[in-house]
Amino acid sequence: MKIEENRIVYEENGIEIGEVEFKAIDENTVDIYHTYVDPDYQGKKIASHLVEELFKKLKAENKKAVITCSYVAHWIEKHPEYSDQCV
Repeated sequence: MKIEENRIVYEENGIEIGEVEFKAIDENTVDIYHTYVDPDYQGKKIASHLVEELFKKLKAENKKAVITCSYVAHWIEKHPEYSDQCV
C-alpha cells in the first residue's frame, strides 16, 4: 500500500488496483468520501484493508473522521472498534 497526502492506494505489480480517498475538514478531522477497487479485484477484501489502514493512520495522528462514503459507512458497522474515531 502507498500512503499519499489524501489517499491510500493498493497496487499490484505497479498498477493501482484500489484506493480510499479523504480530505481534511480541519486540522483534526478528515472526510472519507471515496473508495474504489477495480472490478476484476473485488471480493478480495482490498477495500477493507485500505479503510483499516486509513483508520490506523488517523488513530496515530489523533484525528477523527466524517464518513460520506457509503462503503466506509457500511464497513464501520462491521468494525465497531474504529467507531470512536468517527464524528
